[in-house]
Amino acid sequence: NYQAVRPQLSEECLAHRSAVIAGVSIKMASNTKGLGAFAKYPIKFGTYVGEYSGEIMTLDEVLARFWGKREKDAADKMWSKSRHYRGQSESGDYLLEVTDGSFVDAEDGDMSTWTRFMNHANEETEACNVRPFMQTEIGGDTHKYPRFFAMRDIHAGEELCWDYGEFYTEKSFD
Repeated sequence: NYQAVRPQLSEECLAHRSAVIAGVSIKMASNTKGLGAFAKYPIKFGTYVGEYSGEIMTLDEVLARFWGKREKDAADKMWSKSRHYRGQSESGDYLLEVTDGSFVDAEDGDMSTWTRFMNHANEETEACNVRPFMQTEIGGDTHKYPRFFAMRDIHAGEELCWDYGEFYTEKSFD
């Protein structure tokens, strides 16, 4: 059951507030997926829909905080205490490695945007309707964190999904 695994995020957290601004509805997608992001309005092919944002972490931090490959130091323990105090989880399920070797952790709803709610769909299926691009330039600004674009016309009410890739469930470099 989804609710037994994930803590509830406040409607006031950045992840939910950014969805309102973006014209995206966050609601239950299914019992197995949990929450999902749904388009409130039609989105045309090629439209920028959002950026995968959150806390930026080094590999060393990820090794200690999520993968148990390094003992937690004082900073890691303070980070963990802050997450628990604010009711945020520490699963590592929202980690995405970026091109410079750092990681974006979108698990903390107070530090991430609505894109954390987008679920997985295999790229070969119609359900996969957005795609991340790792380095994009828009208006002269280069962004190194994943930015999502519509890969086809998307209807109002349709769930926004992307292909997490073949390694999205792995939690270590074994």
